[in-house]
Amino acid sequence: MKASKSIFTHAAVFAVGIAIAFVARQSSENGADASGDARRSSLSSGGSETGSADGPASASNRERREAAARGEKEREGRERKLEDIVHIGDPLDRQIALLEALKRLGPNDFAAFSDQYRSLDHYGNSRGEYEMILRAWAKADPLGALTHAGERPDGFGDQTVLLAAWAGSDASAAERWALANYEGDGPNPYLASVIRGVAVNDISHASALAASMPNSRERGEAMDAITRALMVQGADAAMAFPNSIQDPDMKGGYISMIADRLANKDAQAAADWVASFPDAAMQNRGARRVADALARQDVEKAAAWVEKLQPAAQAEAARGVIQPMSSNDIAGTAKWVTTLNGIPNYDRVVEEFVWSCDVRSPEQSAAWIAGVSDPAQKTRLYHRMLGEWARRDPAAVKNWVANNPVPGSVSQRFR
Repeated sequence: MKASKSIFTHAAVFAVGIAIAFVARQSSENGADASGDARRSSLSSGGSETGSADGPASASNRERREAAARGEKEREGRERKLEDIVHIGDPLDRQIALLEALKRLGPNDFAAFSDQYRSLDHYGNSRGEYEMILRAWAKADPLGALTHAGERPDGFGDQTVLLAAWAGSDASAAERWALANYEGDGPNPYLASVIRGVAVNDISHASALAASMPNSRERGEAMDAITRALMVQGADAAMAFPNSIQDPDMKGGYISMIADRLANKDAQAAADWVASFPDAAMQNRGARRVADALARQDVEKAAAWVEKLQPAAQAEAARGVIQPMSSNDIAGTAKWVTTLNGIPNYDRVVEEFVWSCDVRSPEQSAAWIAGVSDPAQKTRLYHRMLGEWARRDPAAVKNWVANNPVPGSVSQRFR
């Protein structure tokens, strides 16, 4: 009995399997031509072979088309928005609107945005606003921004801004790029840009990078950026910094730059600091700028300060005093210059006085040239000073030369 049931069960399953296979084969044979026609129809109407009009492939294509349409619409919206921004007349409102627009850009949006900004007309000097775009781009995609800028013949300036901005957030990456992408033999201008960004966060490393550069304009720019960062930390930090520099030329350069900025804020503090250096060469680097700042406040105090310096630094400091002093008292300045006779580089003091009064008192100015001890310098100074005077009053120059001893070449020129 159990055997009969078992046989019946197996037979039933077998019969059902044969029926399913038969139906499947008949459906396949009957629908083959219709399926081929449908597939050809779908392909001819732009459909996908892998899915019907409502299938996954068509849905994916539709999503891509819709995304592309949205992207194009967003791009057009940004372009119209940027045109509206540059037409804002108030500079503050315009920059606020530009900042808001930059916040909404993705990394892939900056190239078109910056190119459009460069193509538009602007009110006033738009460089500062354009740098805002570059700095935002450097945060979003520094390598893409540098590549895009490098593809333009005039893109070097943009690269320097981008590198400085990048170095402020990722100094090591920016430094590697600067070293890898410069192929010249001279000083690396990319490195100077990196130093500007590094100095904001790490003055010690910025200084080390500057020291690795040859003496050049680029190194001077890097040192200036470091000096600016030092002054932000405060005058005490700035004045202490040169003592950490071993190279005499770089140390003197920092003293000159710091003295220049400090003199604008506190001339007396700058004067005391420069005078504190025991080395005349270091005093020399800041003496003239500090003396000028002091003299514009108090000429007598400035003249007295000159005498506190090392003799070899006094001439440079005196040159800073002469112009402010002479502007009010030519005769008094002449007397003071006479008291300095005998200091090193006195000829430079005399020449400074000559130029301080060459227009207001040309006869006295010309007469003082005789006090220059170096014959070649004296001759050059006669030709320059008298030549400018002759453009204003040739008859007066001819008369003065005829009645004063001058070098032969000067006499022949102006007789």
